[in-house]
Amino acid sequence: MARADSASAETRRGKSRAALRAAMLALLAEKPFDQIRITDLTARAGIGYATFFRHHSGTEDVLNEIAGDQIRELLDLTIPVLHQFDSRASILALCRYVHDRRQLWRTLLTGGAAHAVRGEFVRQARDWASRVRPERQPPVPIDLGTICSAGSTIDALAWWLEQGEQACPVEEIAGYIVRLTIAPFIGKG
Repeated sequence: MARADSASAETRRGKSRAALRAAMLALLAEKPFDQIRITDLTARAGIGYATFFRHHSGTEDVLNEIAGDQIRELLDLTIPVLHQFDSRASILALCRYVHDRRQLWRTLLTGGAAHAVRGEFVRQARDWASRVRPERQPPVPIDLGTICSAGSTIDALAWWLEQGEQACPVEEIAGYIVRLTIAPFIGKG
């Protein structure tokens, strides 16, 4: 009986978290992050105020959960290729990933959450970079290059997503990002 109760509680927890994430994304499309209140989230998600606090301590937790998951997926896809110093293939994969999920990423990068998402992207990229032992030393310290490259990459993606219908193709923005943010760091370009 205890197992059934535990499984049921886990299912409810998962549904509540998913509802809160969906509500956060919908609200971010409507207004800046700093204007989103817990009561906005709970009303939109259709969950109780007390239920919110069983899962999160504030709105930042919900946003960080969404951004963290997306950024982890993105970096898991692209960083291994970049470590092989195939920056073009890595950035192309990154841009395709964002393009395939452009509505979500537009919300994350051009809405009120952009600063928090940028910070999380840089944080996770630095974590990846701290575990790298390159065959040759880049022209700048790895941590500094990572901060600059990751931050500028997010800024370029945000610019691209703001362009809407006039946005350049995936291959073109990938080329811009490589030339602007990656090539100077790895000593090519």
